[in-house]
Amino acid sequence: MSRFARIDNQPLDPGVVEQAMLWMVTLQSGVSSLAEQQACQHWRDENPQHELAWQRLAGLTHDLRQGTRTLPAAGARGLLQARGTASRRNVLKGFAGLGVVLAAGLSVRERVLLPELFSDYRTTTGERHHVALSGEVELTLDTRTGVDAHADVLALNLGRVMLTLGQGASLAVRTANGWVRPEPASRLVVSQGLPGVSGTQVQVLAGSASIAWAGSTRMTLSAGQQVAFGQQVGSVEPLDAGAQAWVDGLLIAERMPLGQVLAQLDRYRRGVLRCDPAVAALQVSGSFSLDRPDASLDLLASVLPIRVQRVFGYWANVVVA
Repeated sequence: MSRFARIDNQPLDPGVVEQAMLWMVTLQSGVSSLAEQQACQHWRDENPQHELAWQRLAGLTHDLRQGTRTLPAAGARGLLQARGTASRRNVLKGFAGLGVVLAAGLSVRERVLLPELFSDYRTTTGERHHVALSGEVELTLDTRTGVDAHADVLALNLGRVMLTLGQGASLAVRTANGWVRPEPASRLVVSQGLPGVSGTQVQVLAGSASIAWAGSTRMTLSAGQQVAFGQQVGSVEPLDAGAQAWVDGLLIAERMPLGQVLAQLDRYRRGVLRCDPAVAALQVSGSFSLDRPDASLDLLASVLPIRVQRVFGYWANVVVA
């Protein structure tokens, strides 16, 4: 019998469980602020399911501290690795402060916890959400995305959003790296903190957009162009294949390294997804479902010299076949 079943048989929404896990990792990291501790308590108090999820995870971590008696031996050896640390901006997928750490090849989810959880509009793992704002502006939020909307300014805290502007629309997008100002009747994708992208990425699907970074440095992108920028700006490139395919739940890969493909699937999958460095550089081309990431893993295993090791349906490890 699982620890969860012993405590309470009431089912919990997976999104609530994930939020509870993130709060626990943050508070166990040893560097949580008083504001984060108070925000966590507020989150626990606002909904009985939140508190129940917290209590269940607290019971599970107690079992982990006591040992591995409640887990099969093989599973325990795979789950309990060397201790690691969790930083404020890099929350490991697991209980790093309690000893559940990912070994070499582990995907690290770079997260800014409070902005994501308390953004005006937000999505959790596996979700996409469409929002119609006033002023002829429509948003499509990708999974694990948080945005704040203030008058004619949109703040992208984390994740990816597609913006569609009408003829009379006026909007500026603020990210951690600068500003994006699309022209009316434009459509574009703005990303922050995505795997394989340094800083902010802007992809213009229709119309044009100006970008400002590092103070007063500016440039303009036209339809069919994309660029990534942080302290410095990268080269302007043609749009990636399938730049907006994620809106329809698809990942389009053209000679993409397997490690990068898995990092994209990982954003849609609940649990832990690891990639053995020995297979991370394998080239992948094809179309894969983001809404069914485990089916996509099985498809990859059918065409590449890899196999997927699964533990309890939560942990998945992609290794050499």
